[in-house]
Amino acid sequence: MIAELNKRFVCTSIIIDDLEKRAAGGDALAKQLVAEWEYPVEMMFLTPAGKVVAKMNSFKDFPGMHPDVAAPPGHRHRALTDERAHSNLFLKQIALHFGK
Repeated sequence: MIAELNKRFVCTSIIIDDLEKRAAGGDALAKQLVAEWEYPVEMMFLTPAGKVVAKMNSFKDFPGMHPDVAAPPGHRHRALTDERAHSNLFLKQIALHFGK
């Protein structure tokens, strides 16, 4: 799936504040993405024409978190049973997108 992502997608990111500024400036794609966005982090999968075909939310789709994520230096969150759970969920969503 990682090879498929690298071959068929441009992966990028933008913070919501910047996206909202672009939307306020009249950017049609930014307006669409702002309307789809949910707190706190939203991963959206779009067609080349800009249509949202799938999305994942950090709170809804990634239960718990990897113990190294968002922890102050020298501290860890409680580990998930499977520390690879998030990557597995992400790759499953990609597989569903490609019908595999």
